[in-house]
Amino acid sequence: MFNVTLVQPNFQTGPKHLNSYYLPYSVGSLWSYLIQNQQIKDNYQVDNWIFRREELQSVVNRCKNTDIVFISLYIWNKNYCLMLGKVLKEAYPNIKIILGGPELPHRNPNFLKENDYIDSIVIGEGELAVLEILTAYLDKKPLEQVYEFDRIQDLNLPSPYTLGLFDDLIKQHPDIEWVPTLETDRGCPYSCTFCDWGSATASKMYKLYDERILADLKWVADNKLPYLALTSSNFGIFKDRDIMIADMIVATNKQTGFPSGISVSYAKNSNDTVLEIVKKFIEVNIQTGLTLSLQTTTEEVLENIKRKNMKINSIDEIIGSAKEKNVPALTELILGMPGETVETWKATLEQILINEIPTLDVYFLQLLVNSPMYVKQIQEYDLKTFYAYDFFYGVQNEKFEYDKKHKISESIEVIKSTNTISENEMEDVAVFTAFILGLHMFGISNIISTYLYQTQNKSYIEFYTQLYDHLKQNDIVLNGWLDQLKTGLQDWKKTGYMETTIDNVFIEGWKFFHSIMPIIQNNNLVEHYINVVGDFSKQFVTQDIIDDYIKISNLQIKQFESYIHDSVHVTVKSNLFPANLIISDRYGDYLDKKEDHLDMLFFGRRRGWHLNKISLDK
Repeated sequence: MFNVTLVQPNFQTGPKHLNSYYLPYSVGSLWSYLIQNQQIKDNYQVDNWIFRREELQSVVNRCKNTDIVFISLYIWNKNYCLMLGKVLKEAYPNIKIILGGPELPHRNPNFLKENDYIDSIVIGEGELAVLEILTAYLDKKPLEQVYEFDRIQDLNLPSPYTLGLFDDLIKQHPDIEWVPTLETDRGCPYSCTFCDWGSATASKMYKLYDERILADLKWVADNKLPYLALTSSNFGIFKDRDIMIADMIVATNKQTGFPSGISVSYAKNSNDTVLEIVKKFIEVNIQTGLTLSLQTTTEEVLENIKRKNMKINSIDEIIGSAKEKNVPALTELILGMPGETVETWKATLEQILINEIPTLDVYFLQLLVNSPMYVKQIQEYDLKTFYAYDFFYGVQNEKFEYDKKHKISESIEVIKSTNTISENEMEDVAVFTAFILGLHMFGISNIISTYLYQTQNKSYIEFYTQLYDHLKQNDIVLNGWLDQLKTGLQDWKKTGYMETTIDNVFIEGWKFFHSIMPIIQNNNLVEHYINVVGDFSKQFVTQDIIDDYIKISNLQIKQFESYIHDSVHVTVKSNLFPANLIISDRYGDYLDKKEDHLDMLFFGRRRGWHLNKISLDK
C-alpha cells in the first residue's frame, strides 16, 4: 500500500475568536475521484491531510512514510507550498512531489529548472491527471513533467463530504469551526484581464449534479457547520437551477439552523434572479448580501479590462430593486486599474455614493500570475507593483514571525503606480478613499452627505473634499491617523509589510481601506466625530436637521456595549427623513469582548454587520 499526502494549507480565516479553517476541498475532490478506481483504492491510502500552515519540520516528520505528495497552489499558500516541497525532497529524495492549482506559474519557462525538486506539474483541472500519475507510478513508469487534460464536461463527480473523507479530520480537531466549500458548477463565461478564473477554465460553465449538491448540503447540516462558501463564479446566472439551489440551502437552514452564513460570487450581470436569491437567504437570517462587482464605472477602464461588454445593469435599477426588497448591497472597486486617473476614480466614487450603495469595498489592484493582465498588459500600461506579504486574512498570528524567518510569507503583487496615476497620486487618493469609507460607509456622515446631495445638489466628492481639508487642518487626532496611514502605506511598499499600529489597532495590508472606523471605535470617539461632522455641516443646513442627524447616526452605528437588542422607535423632527424611523440590529449578533467587536468591523463589513438597520415607521 502506497501512502499519499494531500496538501492544501490555508490561513485561519475570519474573526480570530471563531478559529475557522477551510476544509481542504480541492485535494479532497481529487481523492474522492481517484478512489472510484478500484486499482487506486486497493493500492493507495491518504497518509496526511495538510490543511493549515504547520511548521515545515512538523510536516516533514509526518511524511516519513509518504510516497507521493499532491500540492495545490493558491495565492495564499504558494510560497509555503514551494518551500514544503523542497524540504520534503531534501529529507526524502525518493518522494514524488506533484504540484497543481490556480497559482501554478506554468507559463514561466524556467519554473521546473528553478525548482528541480518537483517531479510533475498539473495544468488545469486535476482529476484525470492525478489518475494517470498514480496509475503510472503503480506500473513503475516514469512520470511526465507536465500533465494537462481537457476539462471534464460531465460533472457527475463523487463528493469528498458524502464519502466521509473529512469525518476523521473534524473529529480530530473539535476546536476548529470548519468552513465547507459547496461546488455547484465550474467555469466563468467572462475574461476580465485582472482575473485568472475565466482564462483558467476556458470560459464555458459546466454544472454539477443536483443530487450531489443536495447531499452535500445535508452533510453540512449534519455536521452543524455554520458558514458555507459557494465556489460558483456567477451564482444566479442559471436562473431556475440556481434558485432551486438557493431553495435547497434555505430549506436546510429552516430544518436544521445550518448554514447560517454564506459567501458567494453572484452573477456579474446582477438582476432580479440574484435579488430573489439574496432575499430568500435574508428571510431566514442567513448572513449575506448582494455584491455588485463593478470594479470601476470608467468606460475606458472597463474596455481595457474587458468588462465593457458584460451588460451590467444600471446601478440605480439594481439598488432600487434591492432597497425595495430590503436586501443589503455591496459593491467592490479596484484602485489602480489600467487607464484609471485620479479624476476618473473620484468620479467612480461619486457614482457609487449617488446610488446609495450601503457598503463599498475597495482593493488595490493585485496582479495574479496567470491573469491576462499579468501576461499582456504590464508593459502597455506601465504597471509598477510591489510584493505585499501581509495581504491575507489571518497572516498576523503566532506563526507570522516564523513565516518571515523561513521566507514563506505569502506575497502578491500590488499596484503602486500606472502610466495614468503616479505613485504619489496613488498614495494620496488611497488615503482620501480610506477617509470616505471610514466616515461614509461606516455611518458617521452618510446621512448628512446624502441629504445635502438630494436637497442642495452638493456632490459627495465636493462635500468630502471640503470635510477632509477641514479636518486635516483642524483635527489633530484624525490628521495624525491619516498621516500614519500614509506612512504605513509607504513602508508597506518598501518592505512588503505594513505593520502599522494606530492607537492600538493593528493595520495589515488588507485592512488599509477599512481601518478608520475601528480606530474611532477603539477610542470611543463615534459620538465625537458625529458631532464634528454636525458642526461642519451647520454651514449648509438648519439646527433641526443637525439634531436629527446626530441622534440617528449614533443609533445607526453598531457600537460595543451599545448594542440594540430591541428595536428603537425614533421621532424625526425635521425633513431629514420622510417619516419616523425604526432602528434595529441587522443580525442580532452581539459580542462580549471589544477586541472581537473591532475584529468584526473588518470581517463583517461586507454583509453590513457594522450598521444597524433603519426602516421607515409606517
